Amino acid sequence: MTITAIIFIVAALILLAQVPVIGFYIRAVYYGLCLMIGGLVGGIASIPSGKSTNNHFRMFKIFQAMTWPMGIKFEIRNSEILNDEKPYIIIANHQSALDVLGMSYAWPVNCIVMLKSSLRYFPGFNLCAYLCESVYINRFSKEKALKTVDSTLAEIVEKKRKVWIYPEGTRNPEPTLLPFKKGAFILAKQAKIPIVPCVFSTHKYFYNQSELKLTGGRCIIDILPEVDSSKFETVDELSAHCRQIMQAHREKLDNEAANLNR
Repeated sequence: MTITAIIFIVAALILLAQVPVIGFYIRAVYYGLCLMIGGLVGGIASIPSGKSTNNHFRMFKIFQAMTWPMGIKFEIRNSEILNDEKPYIIIANHQSALDVLGMSYAWPVNCIVMLKSSLRYFPGFNLCAYLCESVYINRFSKEKALKTVDSTLAEIVEKKRKVWIYPEGTRNPEPTLLPFKKGAFILAKQAKIPIVPCVFSTHKYFYNQSELKLTGGRCIIDILPEVDSSKFETVDELSAHCRQIMQAHREKLDNEAANLNR
């Protein structure tokens, strides 16, 4: 294939990406390729460093550079809260696969992420996750999930790890947060560490799967003050409190995002 042919194909794809329905699929496939190729390239580049949470930053830079043409921008607020060296659980609302890009702008040092077990088989991304010491959790087996929680607790205690968890347990594009799973809050109570809520504004202004919409746009990420887990008698009380403050803040950010995406 000649250089002229390659340029022609790329130009044709760029033009087609502007067509509403066709553009959605081109952009969605492109984003998926960024996850795969970015993870693979970042993973290979990280092999000399071995398994380390520091590999996240190398891979995130590659991923951000690859997804730059999509025109999705993230504005992070109160990021200084993430600079605390002590361990904590960071919880975030989960809307779509675009959250992988969003988390890259809000990633703290010495942090691991808890992923659903099916992502273990996602090419490229799985190498990246392995070298970043990510943790997989089986949502469909209570016994295996509890074992994951126990092993993660040991990581927190021994290595002062921070852990990123999506407590809704699945993607949810709706404005109302789903009921939170207990894992993040069990970890916080058992390890006696705080919860740091991270709230993303809605993606609907640039991404809506049902409407086949995927364009450029802006998303706000706000890091809320830490929640002292020791002040709550039960896991359920801690979970309910965190969900309440995140829901209220999500509504506030969504109103701001409406103005940013006009």
